[in-house]
Amino acid sequence: MELAPLLFISLLWGCSGRPTNKLVVVPKEPVVQYGDAVQLNCSLPCPGGTVQWKGLDTNLGSIDTFLTHSILKISNVKLATEGVKICQGTCGDSSYQNTAILKVYSLPEVLQLNVDQALIPGQPSTLHCSALHVYPITGLQLAWYREDKLLMDEFEETETDEGLFDVVTTVRVSGEDVTEGVVFRCELTLRIGSKIFIRVVSIPVSSRAVTEQPTAMATTTESPHTTMTTTVIHSITEPAAITVPSPEPHEPSTALNAVSQRPETPTEWVAASKPTLPEEHHQDPAVGTASLHLDSTAAPSMGTVSPAATQGAAVDDSSPGSHITTPTCSLQIWSLPPNGIRGKALRIECQAQCTQNASVRWLHTPVALSQYREEAVGSGSTLWLDRAEPHHQGHYQCILLGRHAQAVSMQLMVSDDTSSSILPIAMGTSFSLLGLIVTGIVSRHLWKRFKSHYNLS
Repeated sequence: MELAPLLFISLLWGCSGRPTNKLVVVPKEPVVQYGDAVQLNCSLPCPGGTVQWKGLDTNLGSIDTFLTHSILKISNVKLATEGVKICQGTCGDSSYQNTAILKVYSLPEVLQLNVDQALIPGQPSTLHCSALHVYPITGLQLAWYREDKLLMDEFEETETDEGLFDVVTTVRVSGEDVTEGVVFRCELTLRIGSKIFIRVVSIPVSSRAVTEQPTAMATTTESPHTTMTTTVIHSITEPAAITVPSPEPHEPSTALNAVSQRPETPTEWVAASKPTLPEEHHQDPAVGTASLHLDSTAAPSMGTVSPAATQGAAVDDSSPGSHITTPTCSLQIWSLPPNGIRGKALRIECQAQCTQNASVRWLHTPVALSQYREEAVGSGSTLWLDRAEPHHQGHYQCILLGRHAQAVSMQLMVSDDTSSSILPIAMGTSFSLLGLIVTGIVSRHLWKRFKSHYNLS
């Protein structure tokens, strides 16, 4: 019986009588956006030990060192700060070393779209899709799709002075492919480390007017702060080339621009036009546009389902050809049970109800999608968990792809199973009440005996 404590102590202490401490670096493989800040924490729980970051690259940041840990702070991540960071520590006569691998990425919020001429059913056209200031080029995919059919997955790249890349992909579509209701989609996918980032721009073909619908999506399977969804629809009644005015400094850049001449390089696409994504877009009445802005859904309360994205329309009545395209799809998200129970099965469903086939994609989950069992059937997708845990609670968001792009979200809570503790609590309460009753009876009986004995004496 006395061997167990000795074995336990031997696990905590080394041969020399010191704790077998380990040097811990957190985060181990951070993926940071270009220009953002990051902190790397190196710790060694050893009183009297030392911890410090080493290497010439640490000069690119600041270091705060304490008794048991050291923090490397980089306020403005650049390509030069990418790579392996080394931390060293000592505890008595023992030395330790651990590393962190910092990965940097850069992506625009939305893609830039250029069409040589208006998309008219039966008429051929050339579509250009570009992304500016992209990094790294390894793991990058930029492709054009007609519905779900791949048209082009090759792109041209131009390196900038900062070491970033401007990329563009061009596809020529025949008149036979330009039919009523068909959606052409440009999709960028960047895989870096354990994260996946996606940007999408789509153009549906309309016989009444040329409808351009850029859908910008930023998604990662792990970082909620990079998740956003923005949708704008522009209906252009004139087949002539339209140039959207340059943005104000405070407005985000968007991906809608049509030019009559094709620039030679991806960088020249920017020089040709820098379109904007305002709340309400006003153009010259001669152009004749109707715009529709789908507001992103607000975060719902715990365990509730957010409704489908609502619409606000701004119509220019000066043009007789103006019209509003209203979506014919609804998107819903829910979980069963409504609140997860730790250790119990759980499923989260996202379902679209459309007149035609639709594609649904998960835009954000608290943990990587690989930790779920995903089933995609019809116009919906379901995430299955055999055992729900606290790290599965949080923000869930899915999106409907295509011309009727919508996004819905919900906040899920995972709590401990309280049903198993109801019986012990009830039994404990019953025994407590029974004990009080018995104590009262015994006390009263003793008091009567004492009083009777006192009166007799």
